[in-house]
Amino acid sequence: MTRTEFPADILIVDLDGTLLRSDMLYESFWSALGQDWRAPVRAGMALQRGKPALKEYLAQAASMDVTTLPYNRCVIELVQARRADGVRTALVTASDQGIADKIAAHLDIFDEVHGTKDGTNLKGPNKAAFLKETWPDKRLAYMGDSVADLPVWEAVDLAITVDVPEALRARVAKLDTPVQEISASGQGARPYLKALRPHQWLKNILVFLPMLAAHQLTAATFFVSFAAFVAFSLIASSVYVLNDLLDLKVDRAHPRKCKRPFAAGDIPIAHGTGMAAGLLGAGVLISLFLGGAFFLTMLVYYLATLAYSINLKRRAVVDICVLAGLYTMRIIAGGVATGLELSVWLLAFSIFFFFSMASVKRQAELVDMAARCKLDASG
Repeated sequence: MTRTEFPADILIVDLDGTLLRSDMLYESFWSALGQDWRAPVRAGMALQRGKPALKEYLAQAASMDVTTLPYNRCVIELVQARRADGVRTALVTASDQGIADKIAAHLDIFDEVHGTKDGTNLKGPNKAAFLKETWPDKRLAYMGDSVADLPVWEAVDLAITVDVPEALRARVAKLDTPVQEISASGQGARPYLKALRPHQWLKNILVFLPMLAAHQLTAATFFVSFAAFVAFSLIASSVYVLNDLLDLKVDRAHPRKCKRPFAAGDIPIAHGTGMAAGLLGAGVLISLFLGGAFFLTMLVYYLATLAYSINLKRRAVVDICVLAGLYTMRIIAGGVATGLELSVWLLAFSIFFFFSMASVKRQAELVDMAARCKLDASG
């Protein structure tokens, strides 16, 4: 489409879910939490002053690397093409102005940048009013992705939708505005399954070890052990999701981990928050079914993994000690669930064996870092 064919003087682009395959509000929240466990409390206090204040606090508290964010290449290429044709481009977003400025400076494809500031949340009707006030005599094209963009699409001369669901697509089609559609997703449920890391569930087979060591190969014992395995897998996956949300910045800087679903933008971060809670809830229900002692064991496991994800994994030697303990807790959980007594020798062997495995894992990571000429460990 050439400049003369494009029915607008200015191409306006949204950030969250459009230019970016993520949401900066969630990005900054999880980044801030990874920096300081008190961030949710401070975020709640900021929210009492309004959403713009919340966004400003999170933008300041977070440690964001805009160069590694999961950008939508299709959107970037379209903006570059329109700009090359002489169309003026603008980034207008509900995200904090400071974050919008950094992203625009990195991409260098926008003539103007406008974000949330001065107590005005630039979203929905507020954004529509802003566009009319800023460019009253210009033909506008707006590129967005969510229900909140409906008032904006209604106020412009061309609506461009990006990866919108069928229901929203039908609502946009009813507007008195010409529509163009961009679709670049379509991976289905595969990223969600990948985020659970089902291959890691093999570790949880350790809950069967007490049953095997005691030669209690009965159907009842197997059923209890299997239920413990399922509970452990659900709660462990909840922690994996939580860990991925906390480590977005670090994962994106890693040659392999950058392909994880949340880091790559294949799953909305908002969905990750719900996934972590849902998986934990299902695991807790099964744990309660297996008795109070097993539930307490799983509670200790979850709190330990939470502390590991937020802080302890960044402490040398302490991190591998915690890893060894978490592996051994799987054996303890199997014994607690089945009521089988655990040998002191088995537990002692487990601790030292898993400590050795954790040490080898860290050694392999250091060798990989050296091969990439990266001498500062992160995450």
